[in-house]
Amino acid sequence: MSGNAFTRRRLLTGAGGSALLLGTGGLAGCSGGGGSEAEAGGGTATLPTYVPYTGLQPDLPGTEQGVDPAFRNFPADNPVSVPEVPGHGETLTGMANIYFAVPPGPGSNSYWTGLNERLGVDLQLQMVSNADYLQKFPTVIAGDDLPDMLQVPNPPNGSTFPVPNMPQLLKAKFTDLSEHLSGDAVQEYPNLANIPTRTWKATVYNDGIYGIPIARGAIGNYHFIRQDLFEAAGVSPEPKSYEELVETTRALTDPKQRRWAFGLLNQPRQILGRMNDEPNIWAEEGGKLTHTYETEQYAQTVTDLIAMWKSGVMHPDSFNPAQPFKQLFNAGTVAINAADGYPGWIQYVLDNAGNPDFKLGLMPVHQREGGGLAHWNYGNGYFSITLLKKQEDPERIKTVLRVLNWLAAPFGTEEYRYRLYGEEGVDHTVDAQGNPVLTKTGTANTVLPIRYLADSPYNIYVPGRPQDADTQHAYQSLEIPTGIANPVIGLYSNTAASKNATADKSFSDGINDIVQERRPFSELKTLVSTWRSAVGDAMRTEYQDALQAAGGTGA
Repeated sequence: MSGNAFTRRRLLTGAGGSALLLGTGGLAGCSGGGGSEAEAGGGTATLPTYVPYTGLQPDLPGTEQGVDPAFRNFPADNPVSVPEVPGHGETLTGMANIYFAVPPGPGSNSYWTGLNERLGVDLQLQMVSNADYLQKFPTVIAGDDLPDMLQVPNPPNGSTFPVPNMPQLLKAKFTDLSEHLSGDAVQEYPNLANIPTRTWKATVYNDGIYGIPIARGAIGNYHFIRQDLFEAAGVSPEPKSYEELVETTRALTDPKQRRWAFGLLNQPRQILGRMNDEPNIWAEEGGKLTHTYETEQYAQTVTDLIAMWKSGVMHPDSFNPAQPFKQLFNAGTVAINAADGYPGWIQYVLDNAGNPDFKLGLMPVHQREGGGLAHWNYGNGYFSITLLKKQEDPERIKTVLRVLNWLAAPFGTEEYRYRLYGEEGVDHTVDAQGNPVLTKTGTANTVLPIRYLADSPYNIYVPGRPQDADTQHAYQSLEIPTGIANPVIGLYSNTAASKNATADKSFSDGINDIVQERRPFSELKTLVSTWRSAVGDAMRTEYQDALQAAGGTGA
């Protein structure tokens, strides 16, 4: 596909079109997932009406394009968003992934006890480590002993959930929530109505709304940098072209001091892909899709990666996916971490609290030849979705939705404060600026994975560091208006769900060999051809059919 085609796509989904794709409204009547026209229903599902929460005003407002609202400190006033207790003593079950050690049970966890009291239910949770969740999910489905609330495994790449035959599974075992959530019906659950419309696309199958989305912002990954290392090397944190980037990475690298610019291959790959104007995974023109692997821009990125590897600016273990890249970044062994989730900001700050020289920054990316910012790749807009199993009693569905509505309470509310920080004096203390600070007890008790059952939209907030809100908000305001969307977000491909992980790994392994010159660059065409035969062409057909069913657009 030509460079002009990508320029036209950027015009459609950039500053003018991003309000359509990433804004807070305008998507009702738009279809989301579904493997075929019969399953997707041709786009007749009506998405929930977006009603933003206005009970608290941020220090820096969000935008329709997707810049997140920012708070410099935790609000002093914490209004109640759910005036009535959601449940009436019922037992509700849920399953979600967890990234921490499993917390104490409700019998020895005052936070969990207090949560149950506020919800009015006995909440019983099955907590599965994130590493095991993809394997656990089908086991639970096959056993047919489903919890009331079940997190779907989050998509590792692209947009399709890694669940084969998902439309049929949802129709057979889970609740179509359309009558409760479509259009203005969602206003019965105001905190769910506060979830932006764009995020609900991921829940639409079989012409219905199946689940609650866990919203994420338009920024999927930040390009983190150790700004202190940039300053020590005397280089700008904003290289304005490919040549400047090369010079910067060389200045940052000193193998004798065990320091490199990058720690994993995906870090320069993210930056170079943007510099070279690659599409955001897929590009669409006239209803036809082209994958980034098939483009000249991607071939240029591979060429650039070969040169970077040869120049020695990448850590010697950059091709090991198990490499502890966060620890290397914290230690100053690596200066650029260009492919980490935006919530990582707080963790990096906490990890380096004892290092007075540590300075965290964010790197904008410019076009290869200079002349302005490169396009930003919008993220999925969601982490996962939560399914509700079919119930004999329709009132029980309403109870579950009321509980999820409580869990989705907006930032700064009384419910949000308890959900994240628990009880003051036990789970958290308060600093001089009014920010909650978790205690050792709170750190252990509050990690229940309820945020993967329901959550509020993201807000920028770094406790005790008000300046970070300004830094992140300014970065989002700079990058997001340039963004392009992946046109298949919200669409479903059964091939992608069932086969792409294996085929993509094989492709990536081949690219790793090419970058390390174990295989000639000429084999890139063979790798692309093999990938297309294995999954690419089938995914393209399924996504194009879904696009047509949705009216010819991924929106």
